[in-house]
Amino acid sequence: MTDFKKLEDYLNINTEIYHHNDLRTLNHYIDKYVSNVPFENINVQNKQPIALDDESMMHKIIVEHRGGFCYEQNHLFHHWITAKGFDAYIISATINTGTGWAMEGSHMALIVDIEGNKYLVDVGYADVPKQAMPITDESCFVSDVSGDFQARWIDANTIEMSKHTDGSSEIQYRAIDCAKTITCFEEAIQFNQYDQASIFVKKLIVSKAKSYGRVTLSNEHLTITHHSKKEKIPVTQDNYQALLKDYFGIENIKIQIFM
Repeated sequence: MTDFKKLEDYLNINTEIYHHNDLRTLNHYIDKYVSNVPFENINVQNKQPIALDDESMMHKIIVEHRGGFCYEQNHLFHHWITAKGFDAYIISATINTGTGWAMEGSHMALIVDIEGNKYLVDVGYADVPKQAMPITDESCFVSDVSGDFQARWIDANTIEMSKHTDGSSEIQYRAIDCAKTITCFEEAIQFNQYDQASIFVKKLIVSKAKSYGRVTLSNEHLTITHHSKKEKIPVTQDNYQALLKDYFGIENIKIQIFM
């Protein structure tokens, strides 16, 4: 069994206070995780294997101060919280790209059941709240500095996750409440690592939650979202490593698109 203590130490988890299998503890874990671990696809951009085992992923986080995308992050987080005693399982979801739908079922998320109440948990998406989202039939929102998030049933098995900002709303993805394993995502993992049609192959994405909002680095810009106000800084071959260090804590890494 994986020893997650080194991950908890890195994230500064207070296990003396937060050790019950309740929502308060779960939200502490989520907050610490997404505040310290960026969403990023550098391995895909560099044509390197992604980290699908706990030790490899923890090495990326603890030693390299990096993160990963959904298969890496939610897979690790699932193993961690189930080792702590939470009732959690992996689910698949389909991302709304803004112009259509991504490959069906290609996104990995989690459901955690606490005393019969289900919560959507996702630490492997580039824009998520720092807490679990209750899945309900009603208008129940989780407020975060970057917006209000909602997870609601749209039929007996389908969950719709949406983000609401400034009076507008956008569907982020739709998920199916059916337990999956990592092997269920083999086709999606292959596609999102190597297929030229995958957004993760097409462009660099490094994104991290901040107390004031979020910072996101792409091939072209660093976007700083500060309480809904956006500032863009051009990204070049000469400054990308400094930006990675200053905003994400990622040092001494070269990315192929800038070489």
